Amino acid sequence: MKSDFERNIKVTMNEVYQGEMRRSSTTLNYGICNYFFGEILYPETAKKAKNDKRYKDPEQRYRKWLVGTVTEWAKTQSQARSDVLERKLLELIYSHGYELGLDKNKDNNGLDV
Repeated sequence: MKSDFERNIKVTMNEVYQGEMRRSSTTLNYGICNYFFGEILYPETAKKAKNDKRYKDPEQRYRKWLVGTVTEWAKTQSQARSDVLERKLLELIYSHGYELGLDKNKDNNGLDV
């Protein structure tokens, strides 16, 4: 059973659909969001949030930070469907790994990628 902090992340936002404002909600995979935002994009901020001593449970602070970060990112996307957003995150993770591979193998023009 997943702990409270490994549950999927519910993202609620307002979006314009056919000219009218409406509220939408979707759920994103915790593991994907945690890896992209906590390990790749904002590792220093994530580490600070995990080690915040002002909270009894630092994981509570980290989850709050992660949910806020994911929600803000999702608001910048054109669609709020979970499959579209998760695919976008996976593509960003792939691109990051690909770029790391190219940087690591600059001396042989990336032939080892």
